[in-house]
Amino acid sequence: MSNRTLMVTASLGVMSLMALTACGTDKSDDPKASGGSASATAEAFKGLTGDQISEKARVAMTKLDSFRVKGSMTTDGKHMTFDFAVAKRGDCQGTFGTESASAEIRQVGGAAYMKGDEKFWREMGSEDGSSPEDTEALIEILKGRWFKMPAQDAKADDKFPFCDIGTMFEKDEKEGHLTRKADTDVNGTPAVTLKGKDGAATQTLLVAAEGEPYALRLTAEGGKEPGSFDFSAFNKPVTVTAPPAGEVMDPEKLKG
Repeated sequence: MSNRTLMVTASLGVMSLMALTACGTDKSDDPKASGGSASATAEAFKGLTGDQISEKARVAMTKLDSFRVKGSMTTDGKHMTFDFAVAKRGDCQGTFGTESASAEIRQVGGAAYMKGDEKFWREMGSEDGSSPEDTEALIEILKGRWFKMPAQDAKADDKFPFCDIGTMFEKDEKEGHLTRKADTDVNGTPAVTLKGKDGAATQTLLVAAEGEPYALRLTAEGGKEPGSFDFSAFNKPVTVTAPPAGEVMDPEKLKG
């Protein structure tokens, strides 16, 4: 079983780090340039640079017990959607899919499980270079079942990054710079807008201007991996249960 699926998921997590880990020290940002003097965000983060606001958001996210992340992105020319509920203890559950296939993910108690539809496994088999016969045999074995990641993979650094809040929002020491732009709101919550460049991509980070400075939305336009992430359900309970043992595929059966 290839780690292709894990690597696709990992690429999603990488995007989350791009804007939230900026650590530039440029002092030239002027919050007054936001243009929102009459809004609830007029005094939010007064005197702070875009990078300093971004760092506040990063730290706030690492302190969460749980949250939800939902969105879509394009990687390697393939459009994907995702929707995950994440707990600080490492548990998570959700779905991701392409235009024609989808899969469920659960991680609980250090074990990771994946359940895909037939189209999903067929796509994975094709990308892994498996023969049509081997792919169909795999689909038959996994039909209606969860695939439990082998222990060595479950402990690998490239396991589902959505399931580790610390990894998703780990501080990046590389220089970065975000500039505060016009204030806005996300689903009714006042937010400050931060923009920056990462190569060919233009990134926008929206940070809550009321209450805790949580990241509300992260988008990337242009570049190799355009996409959008929405964060919500902050500190709402997340309960993940392992699939019934009778529905779990023993990875040993896939060796050969």
